[in-house]
Amino acid sequence: MYDIDGNGTIDEKEMIKIIEAIYEMLGPEVTKSADDSPRKRAKMIFEKMDVNNDKELTLKEFVDGCLADKELFQILTNEVKK
Repeated sequence: MYDIDGNGTIDEKEMIKIIEAIYEMLGPEVTKSADDSPRKRAKMIFEKMDVNNDKELTLKEFVDGCLADKELFQILTNEVKK
């Protein structure tokens, strides 16, 4: 997606901003419950993708995680079921 501070990785704060932007772009059909808040979604993403637990996602961790998470993949590719 994008690395706000340019350090080559995405941290949880950056991920929250990314998710907020995606949710805003896709509209309310994406956020069906409180469990889908940007903060909770970012936490779940890091739990699944941050393989080395350094609180940052490398490009490889992010891509591998997206390919393994069907729901996130659908959101990122705008294939959300309405």
